[in-house]
Amino acid sequence: MKFLILLLFFIITPQIATAESEWSFGADMNMTEFYYPEQYGEDTNDSLFKLELDPMVRWKKGDRWRVYSKPVLVANPDNKSKEEQFYFDPSETYIKFQKDVLDIYVGYNVITWGITDGYNPIDIVNRRQLYDPLRSKKMGTPSILISESLKWIDYDLIYIPSAREAILPGENSRWLPREVFVPQVPGNDLVLLLPPNLRYTWGNEAILDDALENNFAIRLQKTISIFDFAITGYDGAATAPIIEPQVTGTIVEVSPKTVIQVDPDVRLDTKQYRIRQGGFSLVSRQWDFLFKYATTYSDNYGDYVNLPGWIHESILGVEKTFNFSDAMLIAIVQYSFLDTERKNDSNISITEIFRRAWMAGGRLSWKEVWNASVLGLYDTVHSSTFVEVTLGRRFFDSWNASLTANFISGDIENPLGLYSKNDAYILSVGRSF
Repeated sequence: MKFLILLLFFIITPQIATAESEWSFGADMNMTEFYYPEQYGEDTNDSLFKLELDPMVRWKKGDRWRVYSKPVLVANPDNKSKEEQFYFDPSETYIKFQKDVLDIYVGYNVITWGITDGYNPIDIVNRRQLYDPLRSKKMGTPSILISESLKWIDYDLIYIPSAREAILPGENSRWLPREVFVPQVPGNDLVLLLPPNLRYTWGNEAILDDALENNFAIRLQKTISIFDFAITGYDGAATAPIIEPQVTGTIVEVSPKTVIQVDPDVRLDTKQYRIRQGGFSLVSRQWDFLFKYATTYSDNYGDYVNLPGWIHESILGVEKTFNFSDAMLIAIVQYSFLDTERKNDSNISITEIFRRAWMAGGRLSWKEVWNASVLGLYDTVHSSTFVEVTLGRRFFDSWNASLTANFISGDIENPLGLYSKNDAYILSVGRSF
């Protein structure tokens, strides 16, 4: 079933294309330069240049049929991780059939569920490209999506015959631990001290409980007065696999945790696993504020010793829009809180950053050409912070330029502090055709 979706795409498209078809084409191009002031690892990049091209094709016939394709092509030739030098993803590439209030999509879909910003525990249907875990990119998922708006409820049904795997950082990535590695192990009582001449390799991969096969998701939505409700369900592969380091070294401490001085060669094994999740979200607009609440409960299949167990994630948010004579400001404050079956001290767990975390941000746009944004996150459990500041401008209607600065602080044994040497300055120039 792995190629079922693409097979349907190429069988159906020629049959419905006729002389009455209407086509349109476009593209987005973006050039980005990354600069990291601090060295982090012996053979990692201090700067990167990335070129991204997203061509777009639209086709329609009458009121029923649509074809849409906007793949992602990225060239990053100076990256010292060979795995990251070139990247292609079908992203959104699908055939759509629509009739009245019914839409059916067949192909690669990008699905966004949930209503919170920055951290969205409901948004798990798509796998992600994780070359930069703080800027992960959604990958198109091969699926059949049915969406319908009935008089009493709206629903979405998704079937994924064979799910894709998350794409992890390359072996020379500065987004892999380079100083201290706290892996997820039973009891979370192991710390690995990494040498300066560290050499990572990706090793064995296992798939537990047919995690990638026959994934399903459903969403039900209803609006009552000023309240928008949604209930979601998911049964399928977890967003990212378990990562298990295989090391040799010397034990330098046994209490309160076992500390190992690691030899240079570290093999990273992965295990894909299956979860089931139920979610609920609520949005309400009152007194010129937008109130948001989302909560999920997830559990894994199987009894493998390193599975994370159940996790209950919740997030509260308040959003407010301020309008001025020639400007608009959107401000938001969010608080996340989660509980887990086992306390996870692993510093490669992105979820752990949000165990008890405040997020605040704002986006200001003015004169229809300028924009500025500020995002801040404070992890109250580990006293770690992340701040992102961006200033952008639009030129000649189709050109955009922006300058972004990222600042990360925290102890390197903690999930956000692990990346504290990855402060970055990012210059981006893009054009739409």
